Amino acid sequence: MRTLADEAVHLTLSLIVGIVLAIIFGNWLAILAAIITGSLIDLDHFVDYFIYKKFQRFNLKEFLASDYFNDFGKTYILLHGFEYALALIVLGVIFFDLRWLFFSLGISNLVHLIYDTIYNKPIWPTYFISFRVAKNFNHKVFDFKCQR
Repeated sequence: MRTLADEAVHLTLSLIVGIVLAIIFGNWLAILAAIITGSLIDLDHFVDYFIYKKFQRFNLKEFLASDYFNDFGKTYILLHGFEYALALIVLGVIFFDLRWLFFSLGISNLVHLIYDTIYNKPIWPTYFISFRVAKNFNHKVFDFKCQR
């Protein structure tokens, strides 16, 4: 479920969130924080791929095609979870002096997950880590409808 174009969209959305929050809170580190959870969370796709490949050779074309999700039958993507975004935003409310950090992390993560939900068209709770755990990470349950 990934392409280089998706990553460009994630980076762009992360930059927008980061810049807006940097302006609001007067801390330009908000941009870096937004990029971390808005773009770099997709590094968890490598975990799924390498588990599927049994930690053997890496094939970039195969990885980008994302067919391994169907072949493997599992979708872990452990860093993708609406619960994380909510927890980070709540931490921003609790830790007022660090709200720039937690809001940047949480909102950027939330925007990433919303984009993934719209683009990949799974059944609605798929991007809740608790739902994937409850369904034993069974890829077929999530009913992704994205076209590659």
